[in-house]
Amino acid sequence: MKAVITAAGLGTRSGLDGKIRKEMLPVYDIRNGRIVLRPIIDVIISNLLIAGLDEIAVVLDPQDLFTKNYIETNFPEAQILFQIEKRGYGHAVLTAKEFVGKGSFILNAGDGIVLNPEVTNAVINGRRNGNYLTLMKVEDPERYGTALYETDGDSIIIRSVVEKAKNPPSNYALCAFYRLNSDLFAYLEKDMSGNVELTPAINSSILNGTETHGILLSRKDWQSVGRAESYVDVLKATLDYCKKRLS
Repeated sequence: MKAVITAAGLGTRSGLDGKIRKEMLPVYDIRNGRIVLRPIIDVIISNLLIAGLDEIAVVLDPQDLFTKNYIETNFPEAQILFQIEKRGYGHAVLTAKEFVGKGSFILNAGDGIVLNPEVTNAVINGRRNGNYLTLMKVEDPERYGTALYETDGDSIIIRSVVEKAKNPPSNYALCAFYRLNSDLFAYLEKDMSGNVELTPAINSSILNGTETHGILLSRKDWQSVGRAESYVDVLKATLDYCKKRLS
């Protein structure tokens, strides 16, 4: 299975304002039995490689030479793609259409990591066909993409998803780590707007019959460096996770 990492944004919400990219902000990780600091995109790629995914593409802004050089130096096996037009997150995903080809692929936003390897493996190795979306319970669901779902025994079946709704269908938000069918690209291509969103394309896929499963994780198991005011919390969470692994 192939993996796509989107890292073409300017990092405005993170307060970096394009000076460096948020994907290059360091978080804590474990290498060779010791706690180290590495750019979050380094940790994402490393985790995907550990999970057995060795075909990885990273979508970058063509002007982001710093991140490009870092990836080429440290992960020469990763393929670099460029989002030439700035038309939103969904358009960045669409940039990887040729790389993905047919079948399912893993999508990970370049500013977020799943700290629970059991969740990562459940998404990658899920035995059922269709999409797999990760969900976390939040207190302010209007700030996120959210899911309407049903339970079937131990399974969670997602019926629809919506982006930043005023009246969200639930308080379960989408985390930016997915397994998606390649039919998603057809729905992304239909969006001719200046800002192509991913969530409506996933919803179109669901409504047109793609079985979509949910994997629940705890709020602390999804960490994102997307907001400046919460970065210190991400550092603490990743450090605590590393200490727990070594204890």
